[in-house]
Amino acid sequence: MEKVKNLSERLMGFLRLKTQPVGVSYLPEGEALPPKARRPRDRKIQITLCQAMTWARIYGWSVAIEKEDNVCIPGGLALNLLKSTKASNEEILSRLMVEVGWVSKEREKEQEWYILDREYKTILMEPLSKANREPELVVIYGDPSQIVKLVHGYSYTTGKSITTRTSGRVACGDYLAAPLLHGTPFIAIPGTGDRVFSGTQDTEMIFSIPYSLLESTIEGMKEAGAQVGSNRYPFVPYMLHQVQFPPIYKELARETGIQL
Repeated sequence: MEKVKNLSERLMGFLRLKTQPVGVSYLPEGEALPPKARRPRDRKIQITLCQAMTWARIYGWSVAIEKEDNVCIPGGLALNLLKSTKASNEEILSRLMVEVGWVSKEREKEQEWYILDREYKTILMEPLSKANREPELVVIYGDPSQIVKLVHGYSYTTGKSITTRTSGRVACGDYLAAPLLHGTPFIAIPGTGDRVFSGTQDTEMIFSIPYSLLESTIEGMKEAGAQVGSNRYPFVPYMLHQVQFPPIYKELARETGIQL
């Protein structure tokens, strides 16, 4: 998929990303996996969905996750990988957050969740540079200045802002479900699981976008702010001014005969 790889190169080159953009696809029963796709069960372990994302974006692996590979109950519920016959995924997540102490009992029913509303067998996460298909989503990790350039690109081509809702919990629903539910990019703030289990850094945020919007967003990044010279990354600070030092510096200069 040369087009997909080209988009990856353009993202990496323009934004100077530290980790690779990841393509995400939800595969139905029977759809073939890439030949080198890795499954946690092959290593005799189960992992979290955010760990799988780290395998893809840092290790550069294609990762296939099915119900048997997943150890994270909240993430599995958000992505409809796990189900109960006794309660809805939303109800179970809300109860769980109360029982583990993230939400007060009085607010249990006021919680809001992004729950993926589809049937599938496998979540495939692979570096965009190695993708053998057009993914449904592209997930990009970056610092705030890199993420805002992506926002600029999307806004330039659509005129729209990006609305993001986060509770700091079950962030995988924010970046792996919400963009597909709404058909728009989402910005996610990595939660506790991302930081504890998958090595997400303090400086990182997440930008997740439907693949169908990626090319226009990249084009928009080149154009947004170009007329005033603000379409570059890294941002170029304005330095054409004279700084002011505390008076003691000038006083010392006068006393010691230094000419400024």
